[in-house]
Formats: sequence, C-alpha cells, structure tokens
Amino acid sequence: MPRVSFVSLNSHSLAGSSLRAAAPAHVSAPRAARLTTKAGVVEDMKKAIDDYQAKEKLKGIVATPPGVPPPPYVPVLEPGKIGFVENAERWNSRASMVGWWSLLLVELVAGKGLLEIMGFTVGKGINFTF
Repeated sequence: MPRVSFVSLNSHSLAGSSLRAAAPAHVSAPRAARLTTKAGVVEDMKKAIDDYQAKEKLKGIVATPPGVPPPPYVPVLEPGKIGFVENAERWNSRASMVGWWSLLLVELVAGKGLLEIMGFTVGKGINFTF
C-alpha cells in the first residue's frame, strides 16, 4: 500500500471540502481529527475580520495623558491648495491639454512647425530613396 502524506492543515483550511472526512485508515486518530472541520468557519472568519477592523479603527484614537484636559475645540485643517495635493495632477493634465491644442492651432494658422516658427532650419527628414 502506498504511503499517503498530508500537509499540515488547520481546521479552517478545509471548509466545504470533500477532503475533510476522507482520512486514510492508517492515519492516527488525532491526525484524522485535525482533518475534520467544525461548522461555522465562515462566521469565524467574519468575526476575525470585524475584530481586525475594529482594532485598526482604534489605532487612530489616542487618549490624553492623566491630568491633561482635552482641547476646548477640535481644529479644522483645510486641505492644501499648492504643492503635492490631490488635484495637482488634474490641473497639470488640463494645462497640458490646453498647451497641446494651442500649439496645434498656432502651427495650423502659421503653416509652419514650432521649430520653423522659432527660426530653426528644418530639413525634410532623412532622405531614404527606394
């Protein structure tokens, strides 16, 4: 009879699996007991997620030291308007779009490219003859 090896699994990893009751006959009783799962694994996972979220929410709350009164009001800080702020990329993209269409309009009206307008001599590119 071939030897069957199992990966170490906890009781939560086989939830809903058909493997949980399929322990070979030569596996010891404690090992077979570890392969079976209990009902409510999903509920346990939901409870663990809720506990983790509640713990993360409490990380931002800091109590004042003993003997120090809480502040009389909570300061309201307005979001910044210059520098690396949330809408800086939006304004940057809008400015680039206006600049791009303005350049196309100038080239269309002048009938020349930007470099020719600036006074540079522009050739006709690389002359490949085929």
